[in-house]
Order: sequence, then C-alpha cells, then structure tokens
Amino acid sequence: MRPALPFAVLALCGSLLQADGLSDLKAALRGLPAPAKVRVKVEAESLERESGKDVIERRSTLVEDGPEGIRILEDSRPAAAPAKAKGKGASKGPGSAKKGSGEFHDELRPAEGLLEQLEKARVLEEKVETYEGRPARRLKLAMDLELDAEARSHLKKAEHEATVWIGQDGLPLAMVHRIEIKARVMLVASVWTKIDIRRRFQRSQNQLLVLDEQAEVQGAALGKSFSAKDTTRCSVIF
Repeated sequence: MRPALPFAVLALCGSLLQADGLSDLKAALRGLPAPAKVRVKVEAESLERESGKDVIERRSTLVEDGPEGIRILEDSRPAAAPAKAKGKGASKGPGSAKKGSGEFHDELRPAEGLLEQLEKARVLEEKVETYEGRPARRLKLAMDLELDAEARSHLKKAEHEATVWIGQDGLPLAMVHRIEIKARVMLVASVWTKIDIRRRFQRSQNQLLVLDEQAEVQGAALGKSFSAKDTTRCSVIF
C-alpha cells in the first residue's frame, strides 16, 4: 500500500501551479463588499502645455460615497468652470448622487474599472518582491487597447503594458500603465502619444480607494507637440 502523503503533496503542488496572481487579483476585487459610507477629500491639479502656453487648474472637493451613490458635498471649482469627469458620466454638482458611473467614481470605486481593464489582460511576468516595504507579488501585464478596426488600420505602433503590485490580501497596492501609440493619418501626417499613469491604493472600512494618481501625457500631432500632467490625492475624512 503506497503512503497517502506523497499524493497530498502532489495535489498541493498542482493547485499552486494552477493559481496565478491575475486570477487572485480578480477574485479579490470581485469579493469586495458593497460600498460603506465614506467621505474623501479629493485634491487635484492639472497642467496642460501646448505651443509653449501653460494652463494650470486646481480643485479641492469633498465627496461622500455609500449605498445611495456618490455625492459631492463641497467643491472649490468655480460654478462656471467645466467639469472634467474621469468616469463615463459627469456629476450634476454638489449634493448630486449617481450610481454606477460618474465623476470621482474611479477614485472611490476603482475595483469596477480595474476588473474591466483586467478582463483581457495577459500575464507576461510574475515575481515575488516588496512594495514600499510590504510583501507583494508583481505582475507585468499586456493590456488590450480596445481599438476598433478603423483605428487599428492607421497604427504604426500600439503598446499598452501595466505593472501591478498585489498585497497579501490579494488586492492591489499600486499599478502603473504605460501606453504608446504611433499612427498615420491623412496619408502623410503622423500622430504620436505616450501616456504614463501611476496609481496607489488604500483600504478604508474594507473598501478599496485610490490614494494618489499621477498621469502624464506627451505627444505630437500635425507638427505640434503637447503635454499634460494630472495629479490627484485622496484623503479619507473620518
């Protein structure tokens, strides 16, 4: 009679080989509870540069999220200033609430957007390392740019890679996106764009929130260069 222990060891090794960081990350994101009530101060600064001219905007907003949706409680932006919605729809202003999407949705409910981005991601590399002194798994991912056939027909180069650090609870500690696109339009004109997005996450009341984000854009089109930089920081208000 053969001992049962080797079979148990083989079964354990098999399960470990089948497990991967991307699957664990998606499972942890799906397992997050429904949003509890939380208030967050969102401080944002944007810098846009085109043809040697700089345009700087600053904004500080107190936002509340909970089962009833996302509400803007205080907003330093002048009433006449246009909203820069980062979600799929803009908030209607202080006191408004909207479920599912809207301004500040990416900051207060990042798990939903991450799951959508990771749906077609492929793991290029997985390593064990530390992130800011904490044990982590680092995943290097190939991401889908989600371009239609018409857009792809003009491409000369299109790359989107992401690196994500996963904590011991399976949730992301930080994520970096690097996107570069080169295309030809109107037969002779070329367009080049490079985007770097660095985002760190935080936990509050079992919720995943963005801690801070930096997004930098560089590019050139029709002989003119442009660049932009957005910085966002979120502080939980207890």
